Amino acid sequence: MLSKKAHTGRHSTGARKFMMGGTSLFLFLFLASLLTGCAGNTQDSQDLSGKLSISGSTALKPLVDVAAKEFMHQHPQVTIKVAGGGSKTGLKNVNDKVSDIGNSDIYVDPALYPDPNMTDHIICVAPFVMIVHPDITVKSLSKEQLIDILSNGKITNWNQIEGGKDQPIHPIVRPATSGTRATFRKYILGGADELVGTPLNADDTDAVVNKVATTPGAIGYIGLSALKPTVKTVAIDNYTPTAQTISDGKYNFWSYEHMYTLGDNTPLLTQFLAFMTSPAIQKKAHDLSYITTEEIKPPKAAILPEQPFNRSSLALSFSHESEVTRRESYN
Repeated sequence: MLSKKAHTGRHSTGARKFMMGGTSLFLFLFLASLLTGCAGNTQDSQDLSGKLSISGSTALKPLVDVAAKEFMHQHPQVTIKVAGGGSKTGLKNVNDKVSDIGNSDIYVDPALYPDPNMTDHIICVAPFVMIVHPDITVKSLSKEQLIDILSNGKITNWNQIEGGKDQPIHPIVRPATSGTRATFRKYILGGADELVGTPLNADDTDAVVNKVATTPGAIGYIGLSALKPTVKTVAIDNYTPTAQTISDGKYNFWSYEHMYTLGDNTPLLTQFLAFMTSPAIQKKAHDLSYITTEEIKPPKAAILPEQPFNRSSLALSFSHESEVTRRESYN
């Protein structure tokens, strides 16, 4: 897990050595100790109990839903409730102690949340995609065209774009609480805001998909993990999101997915956070179209000067990156 706080793993107890040809009593005691150890591990698992409340990013929610379900299956005495609401809602909820974990597409703003216990746990990377109504024939849009469609309103009909037919454009706008909107605004619109289109009342990725799918001429954006065959995707500057295009800096519509906590010193919280970056859940992330931290190369700007890249320095590199090269706008 990529976190600004170090986590200490549980060390397993080594089995006692015994001499071949030892007495039967010694062998009995050895076997008894193994059985006792196994029973203790089982008891530890059974004793893990309690409740976790998680809210925030709808882009990360599909993965958290899967992980929560599996974690509760492994630990029947644990209850985990996962809600959306948008990244900024998640950050506020964890800061106000309404949620134990706040999921976010964006880094926390220390001016808004100065608590030194606010801890960032980077889980994976979420690629975002532009989606359009299935009747749209345009294959790619430039950043300039997206600004003209969504911000200044210079482009209002699909026939103003190569490959488009005569049909009004209907942008679907996510609410201000959306971290995906903040990412889109900063990295695709160049800091401009969305000033035209139909605003949604709540940050719900499925609602975006359904609205675009049922509105002729519609365009919107979602996390790739939420893509459905009811809509089409449109490339940005002829690039689609892959680990390679993101690592090369050719596709900029993506974000690190964070889980923020106000400290993580309870056994349940600590184990669930570790579970989120376990090989099993990271495989689920890959299957759900997220990009794992093993698949992506941190941008060159993320590496500290004269510091060679290695996995052990990844958390430090991402921390530097968060402050310098991919800091979100909160205006």
